[in-house]
Amino acid sequence: MRVFLAVVALLISTASACADGAFLLMDGQKVVFLGDSNTFTGQFIAYLDAYLCTRFSEKRFELINLGLPSETVSGLSEPDHPYPRPNVHDRVDRALELTGPDVVVICYGMNDGIYSPFSQQRFEKYQQGITKLVDKVEKAGAKAMLMSPAPFDPQPLKDKVQPNGAEKFSWLRPYERYDEEVLTRYSQWLLTWRQKKYTVIDAHAALLKHITAMRKDDPAYRISGDGIHPSPNGHLVIALEILKEWHAPPSVMDIAIDVTMNPPTRSDVKITLAKRNALAFTCVLPRPMPADPTWTARARALEKFDEKNRYALKVDGMKGFLSMRAGDAQENEPQVTIRADELAKGVDFVKLLKIAADAKSAEAWKRIDEKNRMLGLAWLTHVGHKRPDTPKGMPLAEARKKAAVLDAEIRKLCAPMQISIAVGPTGK
Repeated sequence: MRVFLAVVALLISTASACADGAFLLMDGQKVVFLGDSNTFTGQFIAYLDAYLCTRFSEKRFELINLGLPSETVSGLSEPDHPYPRPNVHDRVDRALELTGPDVVVICYGMNDGIYSPFSQQRFEKYQQGITKLVDKVEKAGAKAMLMSPAPFDPQPLKDKVQPNGAEKFSWLRPYERYDEEVLTRYSQWLLTWRQKKYTVIDAHAALLKHITAMRKDDPAYRISGDGIHPSPNGHLVIALEILKEWHAPPSVMDIAIDVTMNPPTRSDVKITLAKRNALAFTCVLPRPMPADPTWTARARALEKFDEKNRYALKVDGMKGFLSMRAGDAQENEPQVTIRADELAKGVDFVKLLKIAADAKSAEAWKRIDEKNRMLGLAWLTHVGHKRPDTPKGMPLAEARKKAAVLDAEIRKLCAPMQISIAVGPTGK
């Protein structure tokens, strides 16, 4: 009865969040990620953590990476694999019991077609495995979210891919049209779950779109050295696609003020002056999401990462040339001249005024990355699995203690700053 009520409460709160466009995760929730090696790598999970630490600094979310290399949801394995591929169903009951998640993100498919031409029998095994896994997650009182697999890119393996009709296939000698004929079909089937009101993150389509766009200028561009495992650029795309499906705010801050109205704004700011051609307000400035320095500049630009770190300010009701400054009216404070019509269209006030909101970003990212790598292996070892040759993590209690120290440092680096903005006539 308790589990049933927990499920009902979670579904009601999630439905309400979807209805008003609010962020899907709630304060204090645990999110478990189940998947294969692309989840095990964990970069996209660390990027999500970086986002949550900055956008919602007053809240606490726990992201638990339980991705396992080689794993499937179908229980299938190719003959040439050095050992039978692990099956998530052999460990999921223990994983759910030990983690007690509120949300479980499920990402399988890359290994489930066993790198061979499409087979209806294998496809049905995949469908059955996903359905069974969703059922287990929901019976444990958690919300299941589905994510389509990363695409297989034959370009890096052009000398190793094989045509239909080859004697056998494996991850070392994959089918040349594995993505078009298998992973695309698996991904399209996952999208049908949206009709049943499930959150489905289409990483497959997002990554294909990214690759296509990048190859317009660079035909040799790739997000994977082996056609299977995405690079940091690819993990950035995945993280942003997850955030989109989670209804993440499109910018760090979005402030809209009209000095002719009463009240002049509904934005989360404190107005200290608002009249004709004079405006002053204070606000708490969240830190921007830290960036991974290994992202390429082109990928970062294509995915508009900097726009997602935008601090938007739009002010209506003012005229002429305006002086805009941050802080007190001291000579060393950032100050610019801007036309009222430009301000009415909207500006990024942090960028415009050169406010150092991301000065501690690099240090925060190092600690976020370290924390997630350590906890991922610790949790995976704690839950247990049957895959040989997998790195062993430290005892979970020890990892959590070290993670708490790192998290305190991260929170300090990501702490919001208070800022005051003043706008008034320049006399020009």
